[in-house]
Amino acid sequence: MKNKGLRLILLFLLSAGWFILMREMTAPLNPASILEFEFIGTAAKAENFISNLRQLGHLELITLSIYLDFIFPLLYGAMFYYGSAWACGQLAEGSILKRFKLLSNLTVIAVACDMVENISLLQLIYFVPTDLFANAAYLFAGIKFILLSIVLLHFLVSTLLPGKERKTN
Repeated sequence: MKNKGLRLILLFLLSAGWFILMREMTAPLNPASILEFEFIGTAAKAENFISNLRQLGHLELITLSIYLDFIFPLLYGAMFYYGSAWACGQLAEGSILKRFKLLSNLTVIAVACDMVENISLLQLIYFVPTDLFANAAYLFAGIKFILLSIVLLHFLVSTLLPGKERKTN
């Protein structure tokens, strides 16, 4: 399968399918609570958050969600990688946006940040929460979202460019 566009579509479908499966397996957990936990920031807030989840009977669900999230970054990382490769391949030689090496590095860093964030969240659940792991989750989640936003913005700009910036076939 040499076609990067086809790989992008396949990985998009796999990522979307995995995301839907994750949400189904962790229902009735509110997906926003996972995002809230990623950006919890302090040990005290983490303790209160975990206590509330335990009272609702959702602590196991958020734990399962974090474990399932170890696969999701690999899928979306590959999707962003091939999306960048495809978008850069569509641009004319010499285009300022044709920076695949940089974009692929940003994607790999974002995936690594997601993995570190997940490990930090599990540390908060299984051990006495500390500010170190709460801050680490917050920091790495922020970096991940910023990097993925840059790569996604590049993809959108590159694919929506007028014809003169695009390759002529």
